[in-house]
Amino acid sequence: MNGIKMSDCRFYVNEAERTIVCVIPKTRDMLYDYICEHFNFTDFNMSLGMEYRLVEGVVEMPSSFIGKAVCSAEDEWNEELGRKIAFSRAKHKCYRSFFKRANTFVNALDRRVGDMIESFNSLGNQLEDKRDGLQHQIDEALGK
Repeated sequence: MNGIKMSDCRFYVNEAERTIVCVIPKTRDMLYDYICEHFNFTDFNMSLGMEYRLVEGVVEMPSSFIGKAVCSAEDEWNEELGRKIAFSRAKHKCYRSFFKRANTFVNALDRRVGDMIESFNSLGNQLEDKRDGLQHQIDEALGK
């Protein structure tokens, strides 16, 4: 995941209220973009699309994250420090959301693969049963 930089953010400074708000914009497709950029989904192309729909609203992150720093009355106002605190809080919220959604996405893929394995195992068992039935018919026909 590309690191979020302070220069990517918008800051709202209210010295009278002694607050600084940091907004990290354009985060909606962060997880989807990361997955597409860092993993080869050629073989899982269809699965990625299906899973994206299965966890709709989970893979797609909020459009922005906000962090706020408030300077108490007894502390000295320091805008640079306030920006760093607000940025750190916004970034923490963003990364926590990212990893929560990434975990949900991976778990959905894991369930999907588990369902596929179960389906193939069931099909294999059915084929085995049919083979055993055919062998029994052959043995009867041969008088065994």
